[in-house]
Amino acid sequence: MNITKHNLFVRKNAPLPGQIQAIWRSPRRQSSLVSRHSDASSVESPKQQPSQLHRISTVNLVRNIVLGKVFTSPFLFKYGVACLSKIANSKSAILDPDKNALLRALIKPMIYDHFCAGTNKLEIKRTLDYLKTMGFKGVILIYSKEIPAMPVEALNDPEPLIQDEDIDSWRDGNVKTLDMVEPGDYVGIKFTGAGPRVAQALAQDRDPPQQLLDAMSIICERAAAQGSRLWIDAEQQVFQPTIDRWTIDLMRRYNTHNQALVSTTLQAYLKSSRTTVKKMLQQSHREGWTLGIKLVRGAYIGSETRSLIHDTKTQTDDCYNSIATDLLSKSFPGFTPQDFPPIELFLAGHNSESIRKAYTLHQNLLQNGDTPPPIKFGQLLGMADDISGELLAMGDSSSQATENPATAPMVYKCMNWGSVRECMHYLVRRATENQSAASRMESTVGVMQKELRRRIGF
Repeated sequence: MNITKHNLFVRKNAPLPGQIQAIWRSPRRQSSLVSRHSDASSVESPKQQPSQLHRISTVNLVRNIVLGKVFTSPFLFKYGVACLSKIANSKSAILDPDKNALLRALIKPMIYDHFCAGTNKLEIKRTLDYLKTMGFKGVILIYSKEIPAMPVEALNDPEPLIQDEDIDSWRDGNVKTLDMVEPGDYVGIKFTGAGPRVAQALAQDRDPPQQLLDAMSIICERAAAQGSRLWIDAEQQVFQPTIDRWTIDLMRRYNTHNQALVSTTLQAYLKSSRTTVKKMLQQSHREGWTLGIKLVRGAYIGSETRSLIHDTKTQTDDCYNSIATDLLSKSFPGFTPQDFPPIELFLAGHNSESIRKAYTLHQNLLQNGDTPPPIKFGQLLGMADDISGELLAMGDSSSQATENPATAPMVYKCMNWGSVRECMHYLVRRATENQSAASRMESTVGVMQKELRRRIGF
């Protein structure tokens, strides 16, 4: 890959105006997440030392600051999300950003390009290659097609079909996603993207249609053959118990030889999350397959039954941290390290304290001669860039201190792809998630403003 043609690389000793001009002449104007070199001169005063944000391009740094200001303003957030939701749920061609060029020009540069990988194979390849060049271990790529979040009573019982075109389209989209990732990368699978008949089966706790089973066999076997992994995304609780059941069937079939081809997603904001983990561990141990877990806090708080969710953020944080601790130390209640089933753990999150705790615990266990399960970390594209930078810096420090690759954190970036229209519901969720972390974002924006001032010499 020719990095200089791809993005914002400038000569090390070029004057700042030239640097800024080079950045804005990027072939993909909205650029990717991180840059190979700092934009500042290599000679820095103590007050101008690069922060852990030095990997982020100036274009994305500015965009982070602008969006941060929007998300932390109650007025701008309220009306901004209302507009995005209106567009996401509208069936009008006028409000379809794939058909309305003006609307697309407003949404794609500032919002879509910040949170999504691209609309076509070329854009996506540039983003994925660039992230890996910057030090990320891999990516998680998700095809964005899905049905909008809705109550179960809104799901009309569709007429049965011999061949469901929605499932065929969903299968083809996920196979295409696999074509765009490499060995070690993940593809995220969202079952509701397979259309209303699959959503109805999920809501009514039925078995998956045979057509969906056939599609998943194709997807799983393709992923296994090329050395990629799959994770099944969490969704609303009206669907989630059935998603868990279908996912366990997949793990039972494909997670053999102490490897997790398929991972489930566990949402720590649910009061039932620890019970769910225990049941999965027991089933994994009893049946002899590897349990793959992606641990998140949760992304559907705006459309869930509130009583199912922890009452406070502190309770959610405690639940997330305790699950991570018990899994890493193989001390989940009811198990000993000797009878603990094989697991693979992916910590997806934007809480720096949780990430530091888990990484420190993992390192201490390794140093003490224990054998904790493999651990990976991931953040969403366009979010928590400071945490991603900190993890990558930990990897740099670890590489200098030891030759053992197990001590370096494995850091991934997660992103959706699809047309602007297909990604609208995803963008609404990302906006809501950012606003819910407004207090943290205020401090992050301050750090980013400081980094921007460093680059332009103020």
